[in-house]
Amino acid sequence: MPLTDFVIADTKDARRVCDAACPSEEFNGMDAKGIDPVKLGTLYAILTNTEFDPSATTGRPLCDGGDEGPWVIEVPSDLVQRLAKLDAKGIAAAAAKWAKTEEFSPQYDNWPPEAVHETLIDIAKLCVQATAAKKSVLMWMSL
Repeated sequence: MPLTDFVIADTKDARRVCDAACPSEEFNGMDAKGIDPVKLGTLYAILTNTEFDPSATTGRPLCDGGDEGPWVIEVPSDLVQRLAKLDAKGIAAAAAKWAKTEEFSPQYDNWPPEAVHETLIDIAKLCVQATAAKKSVLMWMSL
């Protein structure tokens, strides 16, 4: 399971995020252990009511730490905007669908629906803050 942090930062700060010992503490962010680009892509597909497209959330890394990471990618602004606009009902509906995807199933990560919902609440709050600050949401990952 990858270590993952989401942080609010400018893309020009990607190297600093990459080099941070704990990005979510050094930048305004959150620990999101276990969330990866595939899970983020399934969330995007749910929010856009489209088929899963792995390229939707896996752009070229802004910082590449090699085979074990860390890597930093920018969460697509369209996804950040969509998440920032969700109200509590929208978050609950998206979380219910997201929790039923294969990526959260017992075969893979075995997340209970409540954990998926709480994580989505936190990601959406971070997106609201990033939008208000006119900054990006960067995803830091390491194996």
